[in-house]
Amino acid sequence: MYNRIWRLDVNPDDSVSIRTETNIDIQGSDDPYRLPVEVLRTAVQPLNGLYSLSYNYTLLYTENFTPEFLVYFHFAEIEQIEPGEIREFTITLNGLNYGPFTLEYLKLLTIGPNKLQVPEDQVMFSIDATWRSDLPPILNAFEIFELRPLPDSPTNQTDGMFSISILLNAIIIVINELLDYWIEGFLRFDPSS
Repeated sequence: MYNRIWRLDVNPDDSVSIRTETNIDIQGSDDPYRLPVEVLRTAVQPLNGLYSLSYNYTLLYTENFTPEFLVYFHFAEIEQIEPGEIREFTITLNGLNYGPFTLEYLKLLTIGPNKLQVPEDQVMFSIDATWRSDLPPILNAFEIFELRPLPDSPTNQTDGMFSISILLNAIIIVINELLDYWIEGFLRFDPSS
């Protein structure tokens, strides 16, 4: 959806994949991000004993501007957890803290867009379980979009106005011709015949 390619080979450090075959209903959802159900059925969690996921994305640009990024995190609880247990976590993204967040079974939760400038050439995040959490955090998917300035000047506001004025003139000519035809027909009308 939206020409996005989902890769399974980009995992946070010290993580292990988990998967479910349970159906996640996204058809009735008004979710604008339109994640494929295959993406939501797969997640990563920290290795046993760890309660944090972390990832560093190094930028590959050579231009002389500070890029801006939009970062999205997508979550869906794919494990049936015991009654009374919770999975609660916070997100730290390049030093900015978000949360806490709690997941519901088979329900999509998207955090973002988080807009940030990256002067240090890296997008870094960690997802950490809170002290109340009984379970480690999970992550189904994340997206990083780089915002770049346009290389050319923006469109001039008057571009295309010539075409609009030609169209309006043509419409006026057609209306005038129809009016002339109607008036001429009305004057020739003989009610006695």
